[in-house]
Amino acid sequence: MEKYRIKFILFFILALSLACFSNINKAYALRVSPGAFCAQNVEVGQDTDTGIDLAIDNETDQEREFSIKVVPARTSKTDSLKGYSALPELGWLRLERTQLIVPAKGQAKARLYISIPNEEKYFNQHWVVSCLIEYVGQKGLFQEAILTRYMFETRPKSEVVERPYGDLGVSPSVVKITEDSVEAKQKFSFKLYNNTASAHTYTIKTFVPMAEPKKLSINATPGLTWMKKTSWIRPEVKKIELAPGALEEINLSARVPKSELAGDKGVESLIFVDSDTGERRFVRIQVE
Repeated sequence: MEKYRIKFILFFILALSLACFSNINKAYALRVSPGAFCAQNVEVGQDTDTGIDLAIDNETDQEREFSIKVVPARTSKTDSLKGYSALPELGWLRLERTQLIVPAKGQAKARLYISIPNEEKYFNQHWVVSCLIEYVGQKGLFQEAILTRYMFETRPKSEVVERPYGDLGVSPSVVKITEDSVEAKQKFSFKLYNNTASAHTYTIKTFVPMAEPKKLSINATPGLTWMKKTSWIRPEVKKIELAPGALEEINLSARVPKSELAGDKGVESLIFVDSDTGERRFVRIQVE
């Protein structure tokens, strides 16, 4: 059995609510970090210490108290982030403390933990959730508040008995391909599930994210880089209709140039699956 280790991608973005190159949200004299991260290989059935502290910096000359609440994330307008759905239960993400008293010109921290129930349907998931940080007792027209964005990708699992959670499911959420299998022109696949009581049509395409200034975008898995061309990974079908409760195996072919895999290099792309309902899921395709 392959061992998975939780991985974190920290996002460095420039926006009105975030400080450039510091991964820190900023509103008036309030700074919060990390503003965004993506945790991969999050285990199911375990209480996981993320190892990440939500840190609040108070840049004023007075001691201040802040509240932290776990809240639903806003719908993303960035194309590459639309494959993350809402965390099913806000209580799965918890903080060491939900009230922090921060000294003048000082900092206070609260550790983040996530606990996903031990059910097979929660493997192969991509979820997003936010933390809302507010100054306690503030008055006036302008309220100091910061909204973070945290993404969690649960551990991929190929052989599942229980159907994945949600109306639209995929398994596994990560397909790993070796250089030798690429040269042998082997086929690869993932399963697509229609978990609804209605027939739906799904569009399947390869996608390679491109960084956009001032926008948060999905990052490649640590140790890998994005493929240069979407044509290197091709789904055999671009559109498919599934009956209620049906599942289908989606075959893929890989044509990655050998020069791109020299030495310790590895490349990655995404397969987007878009439902006619507007819902999206994705699979990471990794070639090493």
